[in-house]
Amino acid sequence: MAAALYWWRASRRAAWRQTLIVVLICGTLGAVSLAALAGARRTESAYGRYLASINASTVSVNIPAGGSVGPELTTRVNDLRGIRSSADWLGFDANPVVHGHVDDSFVTDGFAGSLKGEYITQDRATVLRGRLPHPDATDEIALTAGVAKLFGVGVGGRVTYQYEDAETEQTVIDGYATYRVVGIVLQPPVLVDQFDQTQGAILPQAASEAAVARFKDTVAFSWVGMRLTKGDAGIPALQAQLAHLATQLGHGIHFALRRLDTIHGQVQQAIEPQAVALGVFGGLVALAMLALVGQGLAELLHRSAPQLEVLGALGMTRFETAVSGGIGGGLAVLAGMVLAVGGAVALSPLAPVGPVRQFDPAGGISFDGTVLLGGGLLLMVVLLALAGWVAWRALRPATGGPGARQSALANAAVSAGLPTPAVLGIRYALQPAPGRQRGSVRANLLGSIVAVTAVITAAVFGASLNGLVSHPVRYGWNWNVLIQSQGGYGDWYGYNMDKLMDAQHGVRGWSAFGFTQLPIDGQSIPVLGITTHGGDVEPPTVSGRRLDGSDQIELGDTSLRQLGKHVGDTVVVGTGATAQHLKIVGAVTLPSIGVSLADHVSLGRGAMLPEHTLLTIENFFKGKQSQAAYTALPSTLAIDLRRGVPSHPIVQRILAADPDDTPGGMYQIHPVLAAALVNDKQMGDQPLTLALVLAAAMILSVWATVQASTRRRRRDLAMMKALGMTRRQVRAIVLWQSSTILVISAVLGLVLGWAAGHLVWSAYTSSLGVPAVTVLPLGVVLLGLLILVVAGDALTALPAELAARTPSGSLLRHE
Repeated sequence: MAAALYWWRASRRAAWRQTLIVVLICGTLGAVSLAALAGARRTESAYGRYLASINASTVSVNIPAGGSVGPELTTRVNDLRGIRSSADWLGFDANPVVHGHVDDSFVTDGFAGSLKGEYITQDRATVLRGRLPHPDATDEIALTAGVAKLFGVGVGGRVTYQYEDAETEQTVIDGYATYRVVGIVLQPPVLVDQFDQTQGAILPQAASEAAVARFKDTVAFSWVGMRLTKGDAGIPALQAQLAHLATQLGHGIHFALRRLDTIHGQVQQAIEPQAVALGVFGGLVALAMLALVGQGLAELLHRSAPQLEVLGALGMTRFETAVSGGIGGGLAVLAGMVLAVGGAVALSPLAPVGPVRQFDPAGGISFDGTVLLGGGLLLMVVLLALAGWVAWRALRPATGGPGARQSALANAAVSAGLPTPAVLGIRYALQPAPGRQRGSVRANLLGSIVAVTAVITAAVFGASLNGLVSHPVRYGWNWNVLIQSQGGYGDWYGYNMDKLMDAQHGVRGWSAFGFTQLPIDGQSIPVLGITTHGGDVEPPTVSGRRLDGSDQIELGDTSLRQLGKHVGDTVVVGTGATAQHLKIVGAVTLPSIGVSLADHVSLGRGAMLPEHTLLTIENFFKGKQSQAAYTALPSTLAIDLRRGVPSHPIVQRILAADPDDTPGGMYQIHPVLAAALVNDKQMGDQPLTLALVLAAAMILSVWATVQASTRRRRRDLAMMKALGMTRRQVRAIVLWQSSTILVISAVLGLVLGWAAGHLVWSAYTSSLGVPAVTVLPLGVVLLGLLILVVAGDALTALPAELAARTPSGSLLRHE
């Protein structure tokens, strides 16, 4: 060992440049890899930190009454067992006054009065600009961005609302109040389906109490946000208590319960692909780092190979000689990993990625000990083992001579009569250079193929996602126009909708939807009740067949897996005397719409059944209608228009008819995306960008391989020049070498990337319950691969020029 250390001290200065290259490669790629892996963990856990920071409720309970009854019901609900803390908010019947005119549209009149800190201390709103209203302020208000845009105000502006009597819908005497905007906010939950992204205003406690005292009977409803003592596990007990309380109260009282764990789970599921993509990228960069560091170590050992032979001749064992040759590489790896950990910490503020980034309360620099220390240690051990293996192989007998395996492709090039530079370039690309080091031909080629595969996979996933988002029918939006009444709480029951729709020329068909939640085989599932009136105006069936009978039901793929059912099976829908056995006839892609502020159908989650069957199960026709039965009434109108028929006039005539008998209650909804699609769409081209970084590392790897190969073949190149080969031909040899690696990587990477992209996209769409339509942007991909080959050849032009200028005479005389 002493001899090994002595030899290293004597020879370290001669190899300092190559040692520095190993340190830099290890440090930079190691930093990117560790930062990506740590960023994946940080992205995955960001939403949980957000929920903790806003003091998120476990459930929300609707108090279906206003006036003097609402506070009494709220008090009784708050007194139930198992509640750790609760916060109430009131739904005021108030409309914004914009430029002197009252805007009574349902989508802009959301007006929440916070009591006991809801949206202020519990389920706290996210401040985009300004601050939250002070609880004791009577003239402060916070607006969502959409309502602020409607008013045309920002922080510091003033807005006016007109209060109405919640029962008579008449303007309250002296029913106007003006508030000062102190913040632009997002109301929780965030990162949800676009349908659930509400617009409205928030009053603090003092202002809410003042409004209740000043404007009598203006509270239409209220909600109670609850944090349960047992968390999600306490929800069934709370549901039982609410059902018992509703029975005691009678009068058709029904407490709608919104399980926030379901929403939080959907959001977490939507974030998952981003974290997985980042983690996969980190792993691929680690593989690329191993290949590049392995090349650097091999080159470092190659430079000292003659001296290692001398050490062996002087009596050192093979192990001692390997240690002597590997000390420099080992120290370079240690220094590189220290640099990698420091670089990963410096890059940590870039995480988390995706839309969840703006809600993570733990921004800035982060140190993930599990990844940076544990993962860094693992990488260091692997790299040190690689350094030792390279040093051990340095002492093997020379290879690459006449007995080495010949490349089949090079032999085919000879048979095809290609020029000598082309044959030699192909041979150099696929066969190891002469000497004791076999080089890294296979490792480099494999790494290049992996890099191109990653790029194609990312391109296929991104193009397929864009294809899904740009074709609404693929995510359940199988109509031209959708009109809803009061967030699903309104209805037109008793109105002659058939007569109104028959008068609309250009309508090919239409359907009515109602929404609620039903027990299906004992599990609460959101459902859509449908009545069709000509045409194929319904969510698309992806397998099985469509509904054609009252005893049938379709379910989303996710709900089918949840229930453990398949198409053709039977499920029990409902409870008690009205429960029915329905046959599953198909799997359906459901749109992300339903009743606002309640669990609703979304992509693969939920069920669809005939409207009459739904109302029968809800016991609607027996004269004992519950609040839940009323929400199941038709509230949403889907219309299919003939080609070329404009939608705007038809929509305006339907809205003007006021079929739900509530001015401003009906409005058009444009295609809305589920949370997973929203998040992945906002993630944009991040996966492709990360993959392109890996492709850049691949080009660098090809350059390093070609440079090392050219240096080791200097004698061969000098001999060829001595035999009459021109500089241009020598340059052509090196360029053919790099082009061969790049073209093989491009061809195989394209095939493997398409297959991998199809598998990844199929798995993703299966989790969402949407059709797996895989898109390959062939033109863009081929152009990108051409650019990749050209860029790689351009980078290897320097070693090609150096090879062309090799002084053949002096080199051969020296040897």
